[in-house]
Amino acid sequence: MTGKIPAYKISKLANVSPSTISRILNNKKNVNPETAKEVKKIIYQLGLEKLRDETKIIILNLNDISNVFYQEIIEGVRSAVIANNCKLLIDQTEITDENVEEYVDFLKKHKIYGIIILKQLSREILKEIAKNIRIVQCNEFNPKVNLPYVTIDDYSAAKTATEKLISLNKQKIGLINGPRSFRYARERERGFRDALKENGINANEDWILSLPVIKYDIALPIVDQIFSTEYYPEAFFCISDTFGAAVVTIAKKHKLKMPEDLSIIGFDDTIFSQIISPPITTVSQPKFKIGYSAVELLEKYDLKKEHIILGTKLIMRKTT
Repeated sequence: MTGKIPAYKISKLANVSPSTISRILNNKKNVNPETAKEVKKIIYQLGLEKLRDETKIIILNLNDISNVFYQEIIEGVRSAVIANNCKLLIDQTEITDENVEEYVDFLKKHKIYGIIILKQLSREILKEIAKNIRIVQCNEFNPKVNLPYVTIDDYSAAKTATEKLISLNKQKIGLINGPRSFRYARERERGFRDALKENGINANEDWILSLPVIKYDIALPIVDQIFSTEYYPEAFFCISDTFGAAVVTIAKKHKLKMPEDLSIIGFDDTIFSQIISPPITTVSQPKFKIGYSAVELLEKYDLKKEHIILGTKLIMRKTT
């Protein structure tokens, strides 16, 4: 079958104007989502979907697909892609100043509909991509560029978690952070420090760690070294459940009772926080919804560049 989708015929079946059909086929804004869904259903039922010159391909670009944190985000993206009759490609290309032009050429050559970025890129790289294709920043974002993003309030989440530890009469509190090159790491540390300051607690810089990657095996010896000294924290806020699990393991090695001797709060509510014993109190972020919302932002892409900040929840378990 060749030719164009007959907008007039579809408009009759969907009981909408041909101009509305045109806006839907060209992914324009100001279209009721339910109307768009009904029109796409009719196109599919008529066997006309192959005539759409976009079989829309969405790329999800991320650093490390093995990172357990990304799994639910990927599932959210995948579900939204299916709901919108698109195709998904997962890409681990490291986009740099040196290869961004080549990368954009690839996107254009393969008629990529849009790209979701699960990492923070420079202002220059983002602007170069955005000149040529729809782009949404997911979880990480660069505040210096007015592009759409979906994320959480890392600062408030970290501050709330730290305040919870303080409410348990913990004064000696440590932080295990990831690389500060990431916005989330800087924001969570800022929330941690502000919670201590506002409660009259001096931060012990020896207990504020910034590890190069979020890996359980890397955290183990560093945490072990802290608990091998005479003076160690009575609580830890960990910016990842992976780090929280490492603290639990080392605490048990040193025969510390949790939460009596040591309280721990992690972040992300991944499977690590649930299966380790004792299970870890953690900040739960809506990972599936983050991924799903990123695709929705691509679908209603416009010059206003919508920003979505989703809420988090502190899940109480056995380490507090």
